[in-house]
Amino acid sequence: MGTGAFKFVEYQKGSHWTATRFDQYFRKDRPYLDGYKAIFVRSNTVVAGLRGGQYDAEFRGRTPQERDQLLETMKDKVTVQEGPWVTNILITFNTEHKPFDDIRVRQALTLAIDRWGGSTSLGKISLIKGVGGAFRPGAEWSLSPDELEKIPGFWRDIEKSRAEARRLLKEAGHSNLKVKLVNRTIDQPFIPAGIYAVDQWRRIGVETEHVPVETKLWFAAMENGDFDAVVQNISDFADDPTAQFNTLLSKHTSGIAYSRHGDTKLDDLFKLQSQLVDRQERMKVVHDFERYALTTAYNVPLLWYQRIVVNNKKVKGWDLPPSHFVGQNLVDVWLDE
Repeated sequence: MGTGAFKFVEYQKGSHWTATRFDQYFRKDRPYLDGYKAIFVRSNTVVAGLRGGQYDAEFRGRTPQERDQLLETMKDKVTVQEGPWVTNILITFNTEHKPFDDIRVRQALTLAIDRWGGSTSLGKISLIKGVGGAFRPGAEWSLSPDELEKIPGFWRDIEKSRAEARRLLKEAGHSNLKVKLVNRTIDQPFIPAGIYAVDQWRRIGVETEHVPVETKLWFAAMENGDFDAVVQNISDFADDPTAQFNTLLSKHTSGIAYSRHGDTKLDDLFKLQSQLVDRQERMKVVHDFERYALTTAYNVPLLWYQRIVVNNKKVKGWDLPPSHFVGQNLVDVWLDE
């Protein structure tokens, strides 16, 4: 657009993108950097590149193991910033496949998942860690922990939760339930999330076929309804109900309503909250939507991502936002060399 802090210099497909300082930027003392070079690499080469000094920063996020590797080898030469991400792993049930049109079956499957225990175990080996409902933990719009823990699937007592899950499956006539769980072949965090869900459902007697597929086929499965349950996610630029609720709406309203439910109560609450100007009134409707969405369990959040950014300590002036879609203009970034 010609209004940013940097000017385009060069793009080489599969290699890099370079930019130089724009001397006519409206803030006369910015940017600090003379320019930057963005390098395109595979995710599994990031740690080696940071260690070897090929680049100074990677702003998206690393796994706990990668963080620990960098701290072990580079010690005080790196900085670590962590916090909840506006991105989650979501398990969506296909309500056009029986018996997933039955709320008892969906509730049983969310009740079987120990999110609090999973936060501890998966938080050590994957990108997912935070226990939250329709919003990341600690977000302004989130239900309080006390309110969240009243909803099926978020009870602290997992044995009580699983006993209720078994009861619901028996009542629904599906004590020997079989589930086809479609997933992406992306290791982090989709595969660990899928494996965890399979293990949790096994504990209430559910047999799961875990089917990881390439991303193109994963999207096709969701579009075509070729799944009983699918591991998907919500990833947004900000904590905002209008953005984040879109995935949870009915098939009549949303093009990405892969659960295919026709529950227009969620659509009505969504429309109402989007029209309210008073923040407290809107908050009440947003909470009503969240409680109803989590209880009906068309889509259930497994865990929320934990953003872990490890950079060379000479990179200064960059602060961790809860989304990787923002905070990337580098206007205030400088190098302490």
